[in-house]
Amino acid sequence: MLSFLINGIVLDNFIKLINNLKIVLTKILIKNFTLIDEVEIDFLTGFSTVTGDTGSGKSILLNALALIIGKRAGQNLLKNSNLKCVLEAEFNLSNFNIRNLFIENHIDYFDQTILRREILPNGKSRSFINDSPVNLDLLKTVGEKLIDIHTQHQTLANSNNSFFYSLIDNLAEQQLIVKNFNETLISYKELKIELDKLSRLNTSLQNDNDYLLYLYNELRDVNLVSDEQLIIENKLKLYKNSEELKSSFSQIDQILYNSEDSIENKIYSLNSILNNISKFSNNFSSIKDRIDILLIEINDIKSELNNTSFDFNDDYSEIEKLESRLNIIYNLQKKHSVSSISDLLIKQHDLKNKLDESGSVEINIDELDKTITKKKKYLIELSKKISISRQKIIPKLKSQLESLLIDLGMKNASFDFKISELDEFNRFGSDQIEVLFSANKGIKYAPLFKIASGGELSRILLSIKSILSKHLNLPTMIFDEIDSGVSGEMSNAMANMMLEMSSKMQIIAITHLPQVAAKGNHQLKVYKHNNHSSTSTMVKNLNNQERIDEIAKMLAGDLMSDSAVLHAKELLN
Repeated sequence: MLSFLINGIVLDNFIKLINNLKIVLTKILIKNFTLIDEVEIDFLTGFSTVTGDTGSGKSILLNALALIIGKRAGQNLLKNSNLKCVLEAEFNLSNFNIRNLFIENHIDYFDQTILRREILPNGKSRSFINDSPVNLDLLKTVGEKLIDIHTQHQTLANSNNSFFYSLIDNLAEQQLIVKNFNETLISYKELKIELDKLSRLNTSLQNDNDYLLYLYNELRDVNLVSDEQLIIENKLKLYKNSEELKSSFSQIDQILYNSEDSIENKIYSLNSILNNISKFSNNFSSIKDRIDILLIEINDIKSELNNTSFDFNDDYSEIEKLESRLNIIYNLQKKHSVSSISDLLIKQHDLKNKLDESGSVEINIDELDKTITKKKKYLIELSKKISISRQKIIPKLKSQLESLLIDLGMKNASFDFKISELDEFNRFGSDQIEVLFSANKGIKYAPLFKIASGGELSRILLSIKSILSKHLNLPTMIFDEIDSGVSGEMSNAMANMMLEMSSKMQIIAITHLPQVAAKGNHQLKVYKHNNHSSTSTMVKNLNNQERIDEIAKMLAGDLMSDSAVLHAKELLN
């Protein structure tokens, strides 16, 4: 029973250890890629090493992973140019807090997540996350959260000092305040862009304002009425045809009223006759009634003609007045490229709005300027807090780095971090951090990236990642021969550091050194397989005996000796 409990406790601790490994690359599938027909590689937690002869294709494996996480595809990547290439990586994300990234980008989230890249024979490529098509930028955004690839020639140099900002802020445990600063800075920059747009608009409006005001006042002062153009045009038509109208009205008057045989007189005579005979029959009475109606209608016509008639004497002053008004209307229509008074009234309304807008833009500029001033004040406060925290943590970082580098054979290595204030904010605050380095006593400090060798940068990178692994949930880390150019003793120290890091994260190291290969919990071998027609790159998970043979070969070459095998066993133990 006691043994069971002890074993149970051991099992619980083992499960806790596995759960603490936040992210794990579990599998890679590679089809029709350069020298690979098809390879499926299983990865385990902890520290895995990848070995193989020079030219065996270890770099192919690394290139495939780089493409899976968003690197742009080059030319001639297909082994069979008639078939598509498929590159796929599977990750266990069950203990890695990345779900929100998937939600924000509308991707289906699964604990077992698959990233896939397909390269077609025509050179085009397609990207997928959990079978959902995504663009390359999104694949890269997600991929770089899952895998961190480092080579000796691409260690710290590509990220320059930005790497150290992140390192220092994480050690100072001020990620949240830095995130707040970045979000505020983005908002601040957006507001400044908006202010610039409004200022340019205001300048343009001010330049146009005098002319717009002139146009508006011109239309307003004319006091246009929507139907007056038609009224004026009709009046002028009557005036200009007054002689003909006089003659016509005279004829109408003669025919209807002012002559002995006028229609009015004839109807009156007819009415009198019918009045006399209506006493003989009701039929005549009804006819007389209809004649009465005719008389009423004639009188109505007479009245209407009198109402619609006007003085046909030529009133030249009135004509000039009407023509002047009409010319004003026509000229305004021509100036504004419209054909009616209604359109002119719309123009007048639009001009009024533009003039009002000019005033509102000035108000918006004032309000925006006040908001920007407040944002800037807040950014200054945040940047000062960030800077103070950095200055406090730098001595601790310096001590930890120098201590770790002693273990890696750089016992006299020394760092100096110079912090100065920038004139403008950047995404790191208002600090300019310069990382200075000296590899030996008596050597003056100089910028790290100018003075440190590739081997030194590799060891510095490893030390930094070791420090970060104690504070952060880091992604799967792949080191590509960062032990190149270091001695066996130093490579052993680097391997021990990677092994220690692997207790908190997944480490994969591509190496040519037996001391590093032997430290891995698991070992993969990359090799070439030749048949009659072609050469293919293969990858194999080695068992214990195969590891002994591989490491012995790495120690002694093809002519393995008993001492090499014994040495390999010692390294593995």
